Amino acid sequence: MKHKLILKKSQKCALLCVLPFAAAGLLLLLKTAYAAFVMPHMPPCLLRTATGYLCPSCGMTHSVFALCRLDFAESLRQNALIPFGVLLALLAYIELWMRALGRPKKLIPRRGLFWVCVLIAVLIYTVLRNILN
Repeated sequence: MKHKLILKKSQKCALLCVLPFAAAGLLLLLKTAYAAFVMPHMPPCLLRTATGYLCPSCGMTHSVFALCRLDFAESLRQNALIPFGVLLALLAYIELWMRALGRPKKLIPRRGLFWVCVLIAVLIYTVLRNILN
């Protein structure tokens, strides 16, 4: 027999209040560990080494590190996909709050067309980033 975990509204709100702080602490811990133990052993980007062009993921680590310093302009300059991902996470967090308060609302589009447009935007971003660099 399955038991479903039922939380009261106040418990849901308390968990949602703690969530951003737990996520930020985990991010800072992971950033420190990644910088110390993983980055020194990472090979360079193969596409950039072979062609001189930036791939869509080039600069993501630097972008995350800039966000950890709350340097939003530098984060965007390094790779705009990370701030976009943070925006999506923030919208998902707001959706959780709305559901916890009993007023569910969808803020992130769920249709496939939206994600196709996002993919096209990433490709355009990658091309423009290489042209303007």
